[in-house]
Amino acid sequence: MGKTIAEKILASHTSDGKATAGEIVEASVDLIMLHEVLGSRVIPILDEMGVEKIWDPRRVLVVNDHWAPAHNVHSAEIHARNREFVKKHKIEHFCDINSGICHQVLAEKGLAAPGELIIGCDSHSTSYGAFNAFAAGLAATDSAIVLATGKNWFRVPDSIRIDIHGNLSPMVMSKDLILKIITDLGSDGANYRSIEFHGVTVDGMSVASRMTMCNMGAEAGAKSALMTVSKPVLEWLEDRGRSPPWNAVEPDADAEYVERITYDLSKDPLDPIVAVPHSPASGRPVSEVAGIHIDQAFIGSCTNGRLEDMEIAARIVEGKQIHPDTRLIITPASRETYLAAMKAGLVEILIRAGAVVTNSTCGACIGGHLGVLGPSEVAVSSTNRNFRGRMGHKDSLVYLASPATVAASALKGKIADPRSV
Repeated sequence: MGKTIAEKILASHTSDGKATAGEIVEASVDLIMLHEVLGSRVIPILDEMGVEKIWDPRRVLVVNDHWAPAHNVHSAEIHARNREFVKKHKIEHFCDINSGICHQVLAEKGLAAPGELIIGCDSHSTSYGAFNAFAAGLAATDSAIVLATGKNWFRVPDSIRIDIHGNLSPMVMSKDLILKIITDLGSDGANYRSIEFHGVTVDGMSVASRMTMCNMGAEAGAKSALMTVSKPVLEWLEDRGRSPPWNAVEPDADAEYVERITYDLSKDPLDPIVAVPHSPASGRPVSEVAGIHIDQAFIGSCTNGRLEDMEIAARIVEGKQIHPDTRLIITPASRETYLAAMKAGLVEILIRAGAVVTNSTCGACIGGHLGVLGPSEVAVSSTNRNFRGRMGHKDSLVYLASPATVAASALKGKIADPRSV
């Protein structure tokens, strides 16, 4: 029986070169990413384990991004512990508060390549599957074990194959597509499974759009979300200095999947999708929720804070004004993204329209700062989660949508179809 991408990558990182769905294997890790969880939870575990020296400081990325800059004494203490840890262990890759969101800066640094096994102390580490890497989020204890040994155990996941054909319609983005897929799968439809995205639609996507898809795989419970290598990925890797050798991984023709799903957008065009509170798996066509009043519109996060997201937002709002009862907050995913948006004139367009453009941080997405919602406030957001209290007060409401839908809604002061503005 043939192998899936997940089975092949995990097998290539085991001592005997074997990994079959359902088995538990010990695998060597290529890279681990840690953010504030390092200073808050992982370091105490390492201390309890008596770890004096970490496995390989060249294969660790530490990022201060969730509260950047620190928003209170507690987060300032965590950042300080991270900085001390980086210096003590001579960690090669460190991104402080001026760098951006962990998943974006890891990709920009060229630290994700085909065939690699990458671990992050964050559930949305699935993002790196856009580069044909098996990438998964692990909790603090497992992250500490990887830091100490460079290895961890994995239950090899079953895989779901999703084939997508046809073109997305104008003003419909990969975020709309993945919200549709998650709604069809359900919030637990891919629990501890690997999702493989295939088809001409995926092959033609930009790296940014691919990362959005893989990032959101976690919202269906996926352990990893994987794509094969495409021309945009090859160009990205070359630009980032990640030329071969690396191992591009394709599934075997007779690979075994627990489920196969096909979307043909030429026969069944996709409308903009909005996930209603309080689940990313509650997607609805925008027509079903259009007209709902909003207090805040947010574009940012590791899901949709990239340059193409700011480009479409600027195109929608250029020469117009944000509704007077609505706050539009833009948070670029990284310093590199911010600078590119400035160079392209996007920041000026957005600010002139009435938006607030913040520094790069997870801030508003996690209800941390720079856009926290108050009681009974309603937001439409390009982030990945709309759980109760996720972006602020427990009585606030968050609707998830693409950057195009968010920008159109900001103009109207209510959820709006981006094709109508």
